[in-house]
Amino acid sequence: MSLTMTPSPFLATEEQSVGLFPMPSELTVAQAAKFLRSSEGYVNEMLNAGHIEFRLENGEYLIQRNSLLEFEQERESQYTALENIVRWSEEMGLYDD
Repeated sequence: MSLTMTPSPFLATEEQSVGLFPMPSELTVAQAAKFLRSSEGYVNEMLNAGHIEFRLENGEYLIQRNSLLEFEQERESQYTALENIVRWSEEMGLYDD
């Protein structure tokens, strides 16, 4: 079993965004869901759990780009760790498809 993440359509640095589409400094829940390749419900759960920083403006969540990028990096590192655990357990004969 192998977990794989598709690459993000965005490549960003602290100074500017580069990629297929420029990434605004703040995103809506719908934009963040699209960036994370997930549902708006999942993004709302992550916001309410405190995993992604946001601010409210006129009842709308606005998510800071840097907070979203940090969350994505953390999520990718967790997927990598899970892939390693699966690979190691397969190598040791502990995991069988």
